[in-house]
Amino acid sequence: MKIRNPNLQKIIESQINEWFIKEKTKLERKKKGKKPLILISRQRGAGGLSVAERLSEKLGWPYYDKNIIKEIADTVGADEKQLAFLDEKDRNIFHEFLNVFRREPEVSHDEYVEHLRRFIKTLGEVGGSIVVGRGADFILPPHDALRVRLVAEPETRARFAAQKYGLQEVEVLKLLDKWDQERRKFIKRHFDKDIDNSVHYDLVINTSYIDLDGAMEVTIAAYQKKFPDVLQI
Repeated sequence: MKIRNPNLQKIIESQINEWFIKEKTKLERKKKGKKPLILISRQRGAGGLSVAERLSEKLGWPYYDKNIIKEIADTVGADEKQLAFLDEKDRNIFHEFLNVFRREPEVSHDEYVEHLRRFIKTLGEVGGSIVVGRGADFILPPHDALRVRLVAEPETRARFAAQKYGLQEVEVLKLLDKWDQERRKFIKRHFDKDIDNSVHYDLVINTSYIDLDGAMEVTIAAYQKKFPDVLQI
């Protein structure tokens, strides 16, 4: 029987192609024995690092957060403090312009992100690790990772961040918008994506209502659903 509607035909063909790609990816993953990564995007103060640490302990996988900066600095021979200045922040063109006139030019923002891309792609090839932030969700293809987004109410985030940084909650509340804006600009500039758009994630967890241990358990359950042939606990 012929399908007369060309749009319907395209949809069917697209679904069939998507199925073949998924099956091919599963087969290749089985051959390599590679474990897809867990990528955690987070609002500041929503507990991203804490959940990553719990997952690391439970799964026996390494996790990467700010230690990515040291890894890249060691690889390219750059100053770790300088790379920390660029990490997940949108440095404007004036900073890049001044860099041209330095006696020993620093690594540019775009260069740092290129090194970041390479590092995270290498982690993806190796498999079996957890990455917090750094736009990793937009570097690795969706079928190579579980993409998690952690969010929380401002009061929860302020309380968590105040404990972590030794500040007053009132002070932290004023900083939340600034921190969020820096990350939004970083992702928009380098990946042309909206970090707050839930379509980019397999799982969104609100840690105001699900505690950090619960967030870990939900993440593992989602991973087992997405990659049933990979993880046995």
